[in-house]
Amino acid sequence: MYSKPFYITQNQWNNAFSYKKRQNKRLYIPNLIKIDSFDDINLWNEIVFEDYDFNWNLVSCTWLKNFYEVEIPIETNWKKENKKIYLFDNHNHAYFFWHKSRLDWIIWNNCTLYHIDEHTDMRNPWIYLETKDLNKIEKIFEYTNYVDVWNYIIPAIHDWLIKEMHSIRSESELLVISSEVEKSFEELDSTKFINNYISKKPIPSLKSELQTPSIILNLDLDFFEPKLDYIDYKLKKELIQKIIKKASVITVATSPFFIDQNLALKVFRDLFS
Repeated sequence: MYSKPFYITQNQWNNAFSYKKRQNKRLYIPNLIKIDSFDDINLWNEIVFEDYDFNWNLVSCTWLKNFYEVEIPIETNWKKENKKIYLFDNHNHAYFFWHKSRLDWIIWNNCTLYHIDEHTDMRNPWIYLETKDLNKIEKIFEYTNYVDVWNYIIPAIHDWLIKEMHSIRSESELLVISSEVEKSFEELDSTKFINNYISKKPIPSLKSELQTPSIILNLDLDFFEPKLDYIDYKLKKELIQKIIKKASVITVATSPFFIDQNLALKVFRDLFS
């Protein structure tokens, strides 16, 4: 999937925002490529998100030439590990890459999600992926066309992929989690975290239920946009880099509607270099 670029022209997914008011009726979805260096990331001029701001000005957002998959070596407590990162524009694409990682046995069901974002992204979608299609990559890709930047996390919980979520959107939440994340993730008491979302559904595990839950770091770079500069940059960076060491897969959105993309890429390189 994401083997070649395409356009969304229907009134759905992220294209549904102000669809009837916009003259442009299509959004660009680039292809996914593997890269070895952040130097291979290139800007592009296609519109990937378009909507009206609070002043009713139309904002047409361009982004990068591709979605990117890259592995970087990270020093953990015991050894050096390669961590896989997926970098893309609009945050709903994380849903696809989480499921792809599960099908690739990088993660499994019952994951713990660290969601670092200016927004909750926790709205309910109109429809969910059917259980019989959870192992079909084509159906997962197709369903990603029905969710948007606001409502892709609840479906992952519904799919048994995410069991526990720790949402970090404010300084208070960041400080609470920073004080705990130094401990072993296996020993953390989830009741101490702010803004948790725990799934109550029975979970059909792909692997043994005795295994340690996989960790997903889900980062939106709009957490570094200037309006949030009251949260100390060093604190943000330190927490993210702690979670990177524990994460099995990392998804990063640049959110072109909410943060300047040159700034987003500058932060991305600083966090992961």
